[in-house]
Amino acid sequence: MRTRVAHLLALAALFAVSADAIDDVTISATRQTLDKNAARKDGNTSVEEREIVYNVKVTSRSFRDLENLTIRYNIFVENAELGSTAKPEIRPVAGSHQIERLVNNKPVEFETTPIKLGREKLDGGWYFKGGGEKNARDRVAGLWFRAFDAAGEQIGEYANPTSVKTKQTWKD
Repeated sequence: MRTRVAHLLALAALFAVSADAIDDVTISATRQTLDKNAARKDGNTSVEEREIVYNVKVTSRSFRDLENLTIRYNIFVENAELGSTAKPEIRPVAGSHQIERLVNNKPVEFETTPIKLGREKLDGGWYFKGGGEKNARDRVAGLWFRAFDAAGEQIGEYANPTSVKTKQTWKD
């Protein structure tokens, strides 16, 4: 009997600690392509542009409804330049979304701001005299989302890949 009580007390203490944890909400994101087009540039270069968004799903894990949440995000985009020998620049695309009421275990979904990604490719047989890249492709280097309650306290976080939190700087 004492062992059961001790186990229950330990579980209650564990639950009390996790109730104030940063995992009151879960966040996930799925990429979606909105538009895609291809063209020719300067006679020896192919160009393709894509417009993407992320469908974001936010779910309460706190066993209660949450009011007036703000989801802030940074999407880190690597912009490559055709013919360049330099490392591509990474720029953050920041945004936010308000959620008035997040009912426990009932996800709310929204879309991020659209992002344009480009791809340039030099035709076969062509090269750059300085040895620059013959193919340049913009890409998403990482996603970072943070959830804040009405008091401005962070109650959830999602990063993909997880290393984005150490390699990049958050921009509000």
